[in-house]
Amino acid sequence: MMTPHPTAPQYRPDIDGMRALAVIAVLLFHAFPSTLKGGFAGVDVFFVISGYLISGIIFRQLAQGNFSIRGFYARRVRRIFPALILVMLAVLAFGYVALFADEYRQLGKHVAGGAGFISNLVLWGEAGYFDNISDTKPLLHLWSLGVEEQFYVVWPLLLWAGWRWRRVMGALLIGVTLLSFAANLISLGYDRSFMFYSPLTRFWELSIGGYLAYVHLNPGRVSAWLDARPWLRNALAWMGLVLIAAAWMILRKKMAFPGGWALLPVTGASLLIAAGMKAQVNRWILANRVLVGVGLISFPLYLWHWPLLSFARIF
Repeated sequence: MMTPHPTAPQYRPDIDGMRALAVIAVLLFHAFPSTLKGGFAGVDVFFVISGYLISGIIFRQLAQGNFSIRGFYARRVRRIFPALILVMLAVLAFGYVALFADEYRQLGKHVAGGAGFISNLVLWGEAGYFDNISDTKPLLHLWSLGVEEQFYVVWPLLLWAGWRWRRVMGALLIGVTLLSFAANLISLGYDRSFMFYSPLTRFWELSIGGYLAYVHLNPGRVSAWLDARPWLRNALAWMGLVLIAAAWMILRKKMAFPGGWALLPVTGASLLIAAGMKAQVNRWILANRVLVGVGLISFPLYLWHWPLLSFARIF
């Protein structure tokens, strides 16, 4: 869910617009649950975007011969930790005067989990994400950051190793995606918290974005093919927007999620990314200055919104 600098290579304002819609959906769901009952699926849109953007950076560096595992993790730390540490320190300070002793001890555990990017694993063993008790956990939302960073522990290594055999790279990415999606479906019959928080059941959402980035390694060929069929480009974009909107309106917290239902927001986000900036939806709606502006601050919005809402509900 990190926001790339607008001067980054191949910057696409429409993706920031997608990010804006996603964070607005999450904020509405958390603040006014009855307003947008499926807004929690905005996180799944974030996952696809993150996989696309970060994988694109890795692929470009691999192609240029200057990719470094150490450099990749150093950049992740520099981008994430300043904002994350500020939020956690503020939550600790406010929690010191607002929480009971047992609640504060739990908060300390959640801060440690957030700092180590294992919040999803910590929360897995506690009450479900949609239980009422979740409202009193100011750092509950860091579960998604944990999933992302666990993905990026293994993903760069996989791409770096697979780059030597580029002929099978596409098949490798598809295979990883299908294995994770299969784990997601298999978990339907087991613990619902496992299905929601486990990185194994979530990696496919990020790896789909990674596969799109791989396809876009040769943007000229893809773009030329779509330029010859502008109706298809526009159809993909409109279909993607409709699928995302349908997810936010149809999904409910009582449904087994992600499961097969996650295909709605994930497929929708993938189609919008694949359609590109020349599609009408992307150019006219998603690249709107207001949405782009919100998208550029979506990460701090996401970090701060839940602690504020949680403390308000605690009081």
